[in-house]
Amino acid sequence: MQGVGADLQPIMQRRPARRISWVVVALGTIGLFQVLLAIFSIQLLAAVQSYVIGESLYSKAQKDAHIHLLEYLQSGTEEDHRQFLDAVAIPVGDRMAREELDKAAPDFEVVRRAFLAGGNHPDDIDGLIWLYRWFHDSSLMAEAIASWREGDLAVAELQAVDKQLRLIPPSRRFDEALTAEMRAKVASINLRLTRLERTFSDRLAFNARLLRRAAIAINALAAALLGFLGLGIVRRGLRDRELAAHEIRRRQQLLQQLLDSTTEGLLGVDTRGFCTFVNRAALDRLGYRQESELVGHEVHSVIHSRCELVAGEQTCPVQQTFLKMEPAHRQASQFWDRQGRAFPVEYWAHPMYQDGRPDGAVVTFFDVSEQRRTKAALEKSEAKLAKLIEAVADAVISADEHGRIVLFNRAAEQVFRLRAEQVLGRPVAELFKDLALLDGGAPAAAPGGKPLELVGLRGDVPFPAEATFSRVDTGPGPQTTIVLRDVSEQLAMRREREQRQTLEAHSRAKTEFLSRMSHELRTPLNAVLGFAQLMNIDLAHPLDPLNQGRARQIERAGAHLLALVNDVLDLSMVESGRLSLSLQAVEARAVAEEASSVAGTLSEEGRIELDVSFPGPLWVHADEVRLRQSLINLLSNAVKYGGREGPVTLSLVPQHDHCQFSVKDQGPGMTDSQLTHLFEPFNRLGAEHSGVEGTGIGLVLTRQLVQAMGGELAVESAPGQGTRATITLPWAAAPQALAAPRWPVAASSSAARLDVLYAEDNDVNIELMSQLVKLRSWVTFRAANSGALALAMFMQRRPDLVLIDMNLGDVSGLELAAQLRALPGAATARLVALSADALPHQVRMALDSGFEGYLTKPINFAEVLGLFDRLGGAPAPQSASTVGH
Repeated sequence: MQGVGADLQPIMQRRPARRISWVVVALGTIGLFQVLLAIFSIQLLAAVQSYVIGESLYSKAQKDAHIHLLEYLQSGTEEDHRQFLDAVAIPVGDRMAREELDKAAPDFEVVRRAFLAGGNHPDDIDGLIWLYRWFHDSSLMAEAIASWREGDLAVAELQAVDKQLRLIPPSRRFDEALTAEMRAKVASINLRLTRLERTFSDRLAFNARLLRRAAIAINALAAALLGFLGLGIVRRGLRDRELAAHEIRRRQQLLQQLLDSTTEGLLGVDTRGFCTFVNRAALDRLGYRQESELVGHEVHSVIHSRCELVAGEQTCPVQQTFLKMEPAHRQASQFWDRQGRAFPVEYWAHPMYQDGRPDGAVVTFFDVSEQRRTKAALEKSEAKLAKLIEAVADAVISADEHGRIVLFNRAAEQVFRLRAEQVLGRPVAELFKDLALLDGGAPAAAPGGKPLELVGLRGDVPFPAEATFSRVDTGPGPQTTIVLRDVSEQLAMRREREQRQTLEAHSRAKTEFLSRMSHELRTPLNAVLGFAQLMNIDLAHPLDPLNQGRARQIERAGAHLLALVNDVLDLSMVESGRLSLSLQAVEARAVAEEASSVAGTLSEEGRIELDVSFPGPLWVHADEVRLRQSLINLLSNAVKYGGREGPVTLSLVPQHDHCQFSVKDQGPGMTDSQLTHLFEPFNRLGAEHSGVEGTGIGLVLTRQLVQAMGGELAVESAPGQGTRATITLPWAAAPQALAAPRWPVAASSSAARLDVLYAEDNDVNIELMSQLVKLRSWVTFRAANSGALALAMFMQRRPDLVLIDMNLGDVSGLELAAQLRALPGAATARLVALSADALPHQVRMALDSGFEGYLTKPINFAEVLGLFDRLGGAPAPQSASTVGH
């Protein structure tokens, strides 16, 4: 520790100088203040002296002006008047200077000329201006300036007397009374001026004496303070020297404790290679117990004899430290302990100086054995992490603080279709469109680590991406890591889902529209077709042949409009995929006969022969109702558009694994252009001008129905050669024999009584139903035009059957049904819907809510009468169409 103590002595010797530095600053400040005070005092006293001199000039000029004015009064000569004006010019000049200085922004050239006119010396003028500008409101100058102003007024009075004398006519110039009055007035002004001049001089002299005393006192105080500080410096120097010696000893002890408390090894080496000090950590690691075992001994050959030299080095780096006076650092070296065992170290060597000359080196070393083990484990962990990063499915990109790519995993290569070696070191912004960057070029992280939507670039091709940013300080500098995923497929799925939802919304809107349209059209059709049927079957009031024909025309027109409504609804359900089919084995011949029978009425009216020829029973896989509907549509088109050129033929042609229904007419045929637009909805290909009724959707619906049943519809036509439409359906195995359906007939009077309650808000529909009920004399009929009335009538007398419209004025049919079910003893009430709402989902909702059946408008007389017969116990057989739609 002796070497360390020697090094501390110069440091401690400099400490008193640092301690007295504030005293030196204080002395300099006081000295500077004293000099500035002296300069200020001299300038102030000189300015006061200038005003005293100016006052004497002012006083002499005032006296001269008084004398010359009296002489002018006595003699009246111009010479005496000129001498008066010359004398009074001095106080007038001083007055002009004062008046200009009283201004907020005086013109100093005017002031200087005025003071010169007042007889002041040019060297005194700056002092006069300075003193007046800075102290005119202070006690130093205020009273004197007030006397000056009053004196200027008195001088002005003298000038007024002069002007008065100049105006006296020569005849009165020597008037004794006037002369005496003027002399008395001039004497009074002179006496007042003399008193004011004395006041001005006395105040300036008094204030000058005060300033002189104050300057002397302040300078004496500053001198005393300087002496006191000097004495303090001497005493402080002696005390600091004593304290410094004590501090050196204390710091030596503290330094040794500090050296011993550090975990790194410390030792000093002089220029000869001998150890000068060593701390406890170095002793313990090197295997020594006492400082004396190393201090004073040559240590290089003991602990560092086989040091590693780099190219160009001939001596140990520790020795190079004090030879070249440069620090040395080795990250990977070895020291040897007392037992001769080597251990890895990292050490620094710094030169020590004594009086500016190299005195050795301080060596600091760490045992890096644990660090090397940790580094190896870290490298292993980093290798494992690198494998994990390469294995993740998301792209991982890391950029340094300048935005340069330092990591680019395999998933990133696949996303951007670039190899890692192509992008490492390049700006990360090149991979994205409009990436937000920080000032240094690094990508800006999102607040809170939230995912960001970005646009990535594969060359010049953009693609949507979602990325999260994390910014971590890794030591050399902060790194930004981007975890990115190409969301092209997700966005496509989202767009597809949104489009699907939009289509579903449009479909729901269209369904709602079609439901409303169906309801609004079926309601009046119910009356049209119902009353037309009643007119034809009313035996009590039969129609004559002419009116019977008219009624049939009404019935046919209503049937045509109903077919149009049904076709539109069917087409909508087919296009939306909500059409429900009952696919089973269907006997083709029976369906063809029924279709031919229906179409035969049109053929007879158009006087076209219908030739239906086909072989024996054939079974196809289809929906019987939809197949019959499709054949009727084709036959109707053939009859309507085939003209009167020949018969319409329906043929059944069995093939290998399917059966063909072929409809052939002998009409004018169609062109290729017409065939191209054949299956466009509502496009009648010019037939709308022919007078033939049609909608333009029957053929479109037919093809949709056939395709829904797993078949195909093909149309062949040529101008002048007619048209052939062919439905192809797959074969089906023949099922067991089925009972033929039977239609309801008029019931006998022996049937049981049936009490019917009809909830309907349309009076025409109520009237139609009341007329229909008359065909069954054993049915008791009641009608309610609102849900509330129906509920009251139900409670008054419980009916056997309740027919409910789905759209009553006050409640819906479903709500009325729920209210009826909630009544005591009404759980077994028979409820049947009778509504113009004919869409399948509406029928399904009603059946699911407890309705036993669902009848649609226009009313099918056979269905309603069959329902009455079945519930009333009449000998009427069941039918598949009795209840339901």
